[in-house]
Amino acid sequence: MKQGKVYNLSNLTGDITAGLIVTFLLLPQSIAYATLAGVPLTMGLYAGTFPLLVYAIFGSSKYLSVGPVSVASLLVFTGISELDFSSTIPFVEMVVLLTLLIGIIQLLMGLFKFGTLLEYVSSSVLGGFTSALAVVIIIHQLDSFLGIEVQAQQNILSYTFEIVHRIPQAHWLSTVIGGISFLFLLLMKKISNIAPGPFMLILIAIVIVDYFNLDRNEVEVVGSISQEFQWVSFSLPTWEMIVSFIPLALLISFITFFESYSVAKRLADKERESLYPNQELAGLGFANISGAFLGTIPVAGAISRTAVNYESGAKTKLSMIITAGFMFISIFYIAPLFYYLPKTTLAAIIIYAVMNLIDFKQLKYYWRNNIHQAIVFLVTFFATLLFNIFFGLMIGICMSIIIGFMDRI
Repeated sequence: MKQGKVYNLSNLTGDITAGLIVTFLLLPQSIAYATLAGVPLTMGLYAGTFPLLVYAIFGSSKYLSVGPVSVASLLVFTGISELDFSSTIPFVEMVVLLTLLIGIIQLLMGLFKFGTLLEYVSSSVLGGFTSALAVVIIIHQLDSFLGIEVQAQQNILSYTFEIVHRIPQAHWLSTVIGGISFLFLLLMKKISNIAPGPFMLILIAIVIVDYFNLDRNEVEVVGSISQEFQWVSFSLPTWEMIVSFIPLALLISFITFFESYSVAKRLADKERESLYPNQELAGLGFANISGAFLGTIPVAGAISRTAVNYESGAKTKLSMIITAGFMFISIFYIAPLFYYLPKTTLAAIIIYAVMNLIDFKQLKYYWRNNIHQAIVFLVTFFATLLFNIFFGLMIGICMSIIIGFMDRI
């Protein structure tokens, strides 16, 4: 009999250790991604609690760390900002409505077996897509990293040019703090793959900024974080508003599932375990629906946290429950102490977290062994980067299907 099927003291130790370590990563990321989404930090923090518990009940992966993710947060802010409803409904309420729609769409996709279609999407599409998303996220964090203000741009190229143009205006102290923060994370990675670098960095940065009063030298800080649970009032949306939100909800639903399933599938294959895509859709759907009723940002499975959860010794879904429990404790007793956390450090944490998603090792492998898949990778990467996320993903999937068909002829 396979030993992994027996739950023993070693499994329990692994789950507790993984649950605690993932909390050290989830806590700063929840704050960072709430900032990225343009909402109060509380909405990000609670997104790492109840939705994770709900996913543990309905999802099929033992390792997937569900909570706030960079891609969804970026799409929430950019997508809602383009909708002209700011005069009729507050931004926070629009985020809650979007989270609810995402949950409903994912649940319906799971019920109608949409997840099965992902079995036909090649890993080269996943690699090119996630690599491009990582580049987009990194570029959008450079303004906070450098301590400059950048106007919203139509595409990533114009945004990059604007960043370069404003580099002479960078706030040198913020840039130094951001640079040291990033180097600290790299150093901690060298020491141990599961070291709680982001959490340690946050504590050190808070102490330094507070002690030297760096916030008075124009270093932007997070500010106060409420200890109280804040219910978000929700106005009944009009049918026109719902229809306007559906394209964005579809896009985030598909992309976040794509991201979640890719990492969960890799770990399931590695452990020779079963993973059910339609159950994953339903699990994420229920997680987002529960999050909407609690007033959180959309959630998904995070690649970086899931990898840490697995590497830290997680054996069952108990690790998720332990993480959610530690997050509850952290919200009430640790998060309020983050007043002096510099935003440039948050930017460094986000950049570091998504940097490893740029998978050019996969491209190099394909280039040597399967030139067709290398082409799919590159087409998906550049289409996502130069046009938009949804267009790039669709182009990659179509290319994958066409090349797959040609290979069979």
